[in-house]
Amino acid sequence: MRIVSYNILDGGLGRADPLAEVIEAQRPDLVGLVEADDEAVVRRIAHRLGMDWVWAAGNMHALAILSRHPIVETINHAPNQPKLSRGLLQVGVRVGQTPVEIVLTHLHPYATEADEDRRQEELDLIFSLIDNRPAVQVLMGDFNSNSPIQQIDPSLCKPSTRNAWDANGGLLPRRVIQSILDHGFIDSLEAFDLASAQSAGTFSTQFPGQRVDYIFLRGIERHTIQSAWIEQDRLAKYAGDHFPVGVEIIGLT
Repeated sequence: MRIVSYNILDGGLGRADPLAEVIEAQRPDLVGLVEADDEAVVRRIAHRLGMDWVWAAGNMHALAILSRHPIVETINHAPNQPKLSRGLLQVGVRVGQTPVEIVLTHLHPYATEADEDRRQEELDLIFSLIDNRPAVQVLMGDFNSNSPIQQIDPSLCKPSTRNAWDANGGLLPRRVIQSILDHGFIDSLEAFDLASAQSAGTFSTQFPGQRVDYIFLRGIERHTIQSAWIEQDRLAKYAGDHFPVGVEIIGLT
């Protein structure tokens, strides 16, 4: 099963076809779209890829999940959870006989410690909703936080991030991603390609100094991760402001 997570920037209006090309080249079975604000764009991408899809309005931006596998459950948590600054979409699919739970989110942005506190509050809420579920879990999306292992060069980041770096005393917050790992999730890129996890960025496409987009896995063994990547081809560089991330796992029957 190949999974892709992609922040498509403010709905992707006028960019549906290049976005679909970027996604299609990765041969996904499941796709999470962040900032999927224009439902017509989601419909166009899903139709081109021949995938079923679910769209969910958020408290700010919308989310969407596209799937080649049967979708058996859908929960849009945003309308009932005002603490979520953006959104949380939970979708159940069945891969063979294996139930797989896809949890797509978009956490609060910006790079101060106070912003990281806000993200941690959102994450604690997410844990309360998804912990102890009897399924393989995929937690993915735009977390707006940095991995504890990433080697960040502020000169490669956006000017606003450089300002936050200076305001934080030469640091960027990393507690949220560590909290996810402490909850038993595997950072798929770190598990497959440690060097890329330490050095490669997903945001922004013009200043790719940070890795803020992730696919985390829980309920599987690390050896089932066959591949993980950040798609940084030329079209992806200009289709939006985030690079998509992907993972391929085996052993689900």
